[in-house]
Amino acid sequence: MVHLSAVAMRKLREWAARRHAIEASFKVGASARLAELCADVGAKEAIDACWSFRQGLEGFPVIRLRARGALQLQCQRCLSPLVWPIELDSQLTAVGSENEIREVASPYDTVIAGPDGLMLGTILEDEILISLPMAPVHSQCEVVRESRPEAAPGLSRPLAGLGALMRQSRD
Repeated sequence: MVHLSAVAMRKLREWAARRHAIEASFKVGASARLAELCADVGAKEAIDACWSFRQGLEGFPVIRLRARGALQLQCQRCLSPLVWPIELDSQLTAVGSENEIREVASPYDTVIAGPDGLMLGTILEDEILISLPMAPVHSQCEVVRESRPEAAPGLSRPLAGLGALMRQSRD
């Protein structure tokens, strides 16, 4: 995981002043939140990420996060594996406290470092989670229409035969 320890606001300011950049490969399995999404289909993927720092107009550090990769999720329609591409490019202004948010022109793209600092890996996780759809599905999904043997025992399907009944009534 990238930066297991928090990066202090003082360090973020230094990095912004010298336009520092960090490139890393972020392992999906190292993130409990992302690994949970990929649990059934694999959490071995890695996301390539780059954090670059610069000074913002208000004097606060601006973090540009670019990330690229893919997650193996589960299609919510057919329940088979689904490769979901990840391509991020976002900018966040880092402030030290909630009081400093008022000094930022666009507070909606602000992250609070706080007294403990800022974890770059958590920012990446958050941005990935924000970019994902609530229910990922294949663009061309073939839903299995028959009862699947691996379905949970005792699963109630009250409308399973409705289509056949409707066809019979029309004939």
